[in-house]
Parts: sequence; C-alpha cells; structure tokens
Amino acid sequence: MAKHAIFRADNCAFTKNPALLKSAKYMGSGSAATAIDNGNFVAIGGLMDGEREVHTATTPAASTTYFGIVKTPEVMYDQSGVGDNYLANFENEAGAVITVGILQKGDIYSVTAEALDKAPTVGKFVELQGGTKGKVVDSATPSSTQVGKVIAIEVSGRDTYYVVEVQ
Repeated sequence: MAKHAIFRADNCAFTKNPALLKSAKYMGSGSAATAIDNGNFVAIGGLMDGEREVHTATTPAASTTYFGIVKTPEVMYDQSGVGDNYLANFENEAGAVITVGILQKGDIYSVTAEALDKAPTVGKFVELQGGTKGKVVDSATPSSTQVGKVIAIEVSGRDTYYVVEVQ
C-alpha cells in the first residue's frame, strides 16, 4: 500500500473561522472526479451544478491565487486497532466531498514529505506548481504563488513533518 500525505493544522485560522473552510470535490485537471491526499493544494472554483455548498476543486497552476489545502478529517473504516488506522493509509476517494482550508498569512501547518515535491530543509520555501503537491524552492520563483517557509522539521512517531509558516 502506498503511503499517503498527512496534514496537521498546527495553528491555522480556519480551525476557528469556518468561513475559511470550503467543501469541494476534487476534479483533477478537468471534469473527472479524482482521489487526492490531505496536505495537497487545490484551486477553488465555483459551486458544482445543483450544489449549495460544494465547490469544484482542480489542480492549481503555479500562479493560482484562490487556493486551499486539503484537510478532510481522516475516517478510518477499519477500527479494529490492528494497524490499518495509520494516518498515512488515508486518501480522499474520487468523488468524495473534501474539506479545503484557506490559508492565511501567519498560519502554521505541517505535512509529511508525500505532500511536497521533495523533502525540504529549514529555510526553504513552499510555492504552488502545476500540480497539487507543494514545490520546494530556495527562493521565490517569479510568477509563482508563494505559500510559506519551512520553519522546522519534527519527528513524531514514525512520521517526519515539515512545518510551514504561511507568508
């Protein structure tokens, strides 16, 4: 089983302000419902046909300005405690309604390496790219949307988290 990204909202405004949360369905780069991991970025679109609260979410471009981070609560179907409840086994299934948090300047969140294009070191920057994973760069790329800066690396149990402060 492939390991999936894990997201942690360490200190994010959307945990206290529900206006910064959107319900959405991830449609990939077009109109096909697609699975997506927590901790990945999506472009937030308009409401889906016939929906009052569910938006479309698509793969962001590097210059996307209205975006959010996928943070759906992990619901594990196997509650036996045998080990399948490991968060890295969770994936938002294709067609499922996901929860997207709109990040604000000063927010702090953490993700595992699976949500990034490569494992960063402290001081590197995270920005959008033509994909859902955060792009790790040494300095800002012109015409790319900057998300934040890696301020710490933390090991918790079997997982390594990259802590990002939104710029």
